[in-house]
Amino acid sequence: MIMAIRTLMRKLSRNLGGNAAMLVALGLPALIGGTGLAVDIGQWYLWKRDLQLAVDQAALAGAWARTQTATETAYASRATQEYNANLGLVSDFASAPTIALADYAGGDDNSVTVSASATRRLPFTGMFLPEPTVVTVHAQAQYAEGATFTSCIVSLDEDDDGTITISGTALLTARCGIAALSTSDQSIIINGTPEIDAGWVLSRGGIDDWLSVHTDDEIHEYLDGLFDPFAELSPPNPAESQVSRTYTCVKGTTTTRADRNNKTTITYTYWRGADYNTATQTNYNRAKVPEVTEAMETYVIVSNDTVAGVTYTTTTTWTMLNNSAQNSLWEKKQTVVATTISNVSKKTDPDFASLMPGTYTDIKVACPTSLAKGVYVINGGSLEITGQYPVVGNGVMFILKNGASLKITGGSNINLTAMQASDLTARGVSADDANKLAGMLVFEDRNSQGNNGNRINGNSSTVLNGTIYLPKSGIQFSGTASVTSQCLMIAALTIEFTGTTDMSTFCPAGLTNDDVVANEISKVTLVV
Repeated sequence: MIMAIRTLMRKLSRNLGGNAAMLVALGLPALIGGTGLAVDIGQWYLWKRDLQLAVDQAALAGAWARTQTATETAYASRATQEYNANLGLVSDFASAPTIALADYAGGDDNSVTVSASATRRLPFTGMFLPEPTVVTVHAQAQYAEGATFTSCIVSLDEDDDGTITISGTALLTARCGIAALSTSDQSIIINGTPEIDAGWVLSRGGIDDWLSVHTDDEIHEYLDGLFDPFAELSPPNPAESQVSRTYTCVKGTTTTRADRNNKTTITYTYWRGADYNTATQTNYNRAKVPEVTEAMETYVIVSNDTVAGVTYTTTTTWTMLNNSAQNSLWEKKQTVVATTISNVSKKTDPDFASLMPGTYTDIKVACPTSLAKGVYVINGGSLEITGQYPVVGNGVMFILKNGASLKITGGSNINLTAMQASDLTARGVSADDANKLAGMLVFEDRNSQGNNGNRINGNSSTVLNGTIYLPKSGIQFSGTASVTSQCLMIAALTIEFTGTTDMSTFCPAGLTNDDVVANEISKVTLVV
């Protein structure tokens, strides 16, 4: 029996008929299993790709929300909204996203993370796995808020070299910012060995390497988002500024003062006769005693031709005491006033100009000058404050038209303060425009052809409170200036600071310049 079985098996092993069917039968389970597994893996991949897109977009949306003040606290809801909007294949079985802030690359809560999962049992793997398949994804987006910059020095030329030039040994240590709108690779140039501490230096173009080597200022070259903060403003035109006027100095007056002593002496004598003209003096036992009085006045105003010395004034009166015809008795009263003048002094007031708002061809200061509150238009000439004459104007604005220029040079006691919003609304300017124009001290009309003669060479007595805006002209600044109630800002086509510049502040204590000149674009990057 055993031998017979062995013989049968040898015959079967040598028989090749039906091998293909056998192999197919044996490999069919593996083929079906592999196909089912491949289909399920493809599903997992599609789920993960769909879910990854949703969390990526959610992380980006949350990060962008964090860069904006209005939405920074709503970043989670913005991320959730974007997550739901981008779900596709897994929308029916995806989890709610987990959203959080996280530190990234040394930052502090400077990224948004989003995690989510999708859970579902698949037809093939579900027969073998005890639990449904879970696909998990994660995304992280870093963000950097776009910085906002102010500046107290702004050049407005858009393409020239050296639109801001600082030369010699100029001292410019007011940490209030320097900005140039020029796209030139040399928009800001340093010549010489100045001392600069500007805080930050901004430009649409290139900035002299001297600043990065010799200062610790923030340097922002080729910066997008720089702009002229006053580009949309127009100068006001109230009725008061349309009145044609001329600058004149009124001749000063001379005042003379002196000490004056008036000594008055009254004496009485007696006479007999038919009338006092023919009477002869006689004794009278009822004679009155002499009377003496004295009055002293110090530093009184006297006529300009008064001189020191003594003058006498005498007055006489006759009174009949009895009528006895040829023997009538007469009383003679004689009053003598001795006026003594001493310590004579003369004071001549200087010429003086008291200006009212209006349109002037020139205001060239030639005497102490006071400006009433309001708008002053300089049409084609110049505003020149030179010499030793004090100039005071509180709540004023100068508008330069038709090439008019500004020249403020050393030696003067100058105190000029710009108008407030309330001053402008009182002159018919709308509240919105008044708020924008408040603080504008000098405003060059954009229709002016400009000039090259603007300069400020101040000293410690030069007080300029407000903005000097010259969109069509350059300005040269040297010397020094001070502020008392408002910040000083210079925004001009080009600005040059020479070697005698000495500026350590552009704002009074407790105030900062709030005119925004640049809004840096926020940045968001998907990092995971």
